[in-house]
Amino acid sequence: MTINYDIKTLLIWVIFWMEIDVDDLIKEIAHLIPEYSKRFYISEEGSRKFLKLAIIYLAKTEYKLETLENKIKGDKETLDKFISSVLSWDENEFDDEDFEIIGYCQNIR
Repeated sequence: MTINYDIKTLLIWVIFWMEIDVDDLIKEIAHLIPEYSKRFYISEEGSRKFLKLAIIYLAKTEYKLETLENKIKGDKETLDKFISSVLSWDENEFDDEDFEIIGYCQNIR
């Protein structure tokens, strides 16, 4: 079955749907990596992985965004809110319970 879209429909879809690379978000909050590494007694690579998992978890659960490999996709408005939320994270964003839920299930060390 072939679905044919007219150019106007495609342009509207492109304007309202965006994607962001998870690694780009990690770069923006990289200052948190050593903080969580110390707090949770994990390596900095483990801390980076924890933040990546936390980003993906937030995208899926709270914002209902689509996640594919290392990309998060969604409509512009929702994605903008999601990005703002992630960029507002500080060293107090996550506690031990969050780490257990997000980190232990992925065996982060």
